[in-house]
Amino acid sequence: MLLLALDTTTAAGSVALWRDGLIEERAGDTARSHAQRLPGDLVALLASHGRTLGDVERYAVAAGPGSFTGLRIGIATVQGLALVDDRLVHAVGTLDLLAHDAARAPDAGAGTTIVAWMEAYRGEMFAARYRVLQASPHLDGVDGERRRGGATLDVLDPPTASAPDPLVRAWASDGAGRVIVIGDGVPRTSALLAAAFGPDAALREPGPLAGTLAALAAAHGVATRPHGVVPIYVRRPDVELARDRAAVRPTA
Repeated sequence: MLLLALDTTTAAGSVALWRDGLIEERAGDTARSHAQRLPGDLVALLASHGRTLGDVERYAVAAGPGSFTGLRIGIATVQGLALVDDRLVHAVGTLDLLAHDAARAPDAGAGTTIVAWMEAYRGEMFAARYRVLQASPHLDGVDGERRRGGATLDVLDPPTASAPDPLVRAWASDGAGRVIVIGDGVPRTSALLAAAFGPDAALREPGPLAGTLAALAAAHGVATRPHGVVPIYVRRPDVELARDRAAVRPTA
């Protein structure tokens, strides 16, 4: 099955092509917006392997949370392409992608706690917490792990949007043992994370996620019709909050 995966929940985003394993993964160019790069990035990836959009049998898309604009552009792009050729779509949450990406590391053994930690702005983080039940096999390198579908994870705390300090302190209070924190929110809060989880905690910024997305979709994903893809916002979009504030503003 030829599967095309797209992540637009971060500034760079990424695309990946999969058939019985990862064929290629490419990070996006942050100098250009997702709207400028799509669907061109997808077409270019396919063309470099002698394929066209008509050859794609399934699509996969990162369903959020993340940048509201990027998220909507990515989902709309995949929905449109899937509709043209009557294809199904796998949608996977971005925090789940981060956790599975971290779980591929050799130090992510069974019992490891993984905190997916995304910048949500407005002084908040998008976050979720997981525990590794069964580690990834580490026999054939990263692609071998992706080919098998990776680790088995348990969700300890579902996706939330919160100020970082109380969330980290609550999660650090249960003596979780080995901890990996991964996401673009790590640089801004590294001192807080290190103080809460200890000096042995691994603090990591993620690489491209489209390859992990493709692997999860191929191994475990439940596909849906394009119109069935639902964004995972976690927090209401700023435009809705502004509309609500305007509705209750007293008139002169």
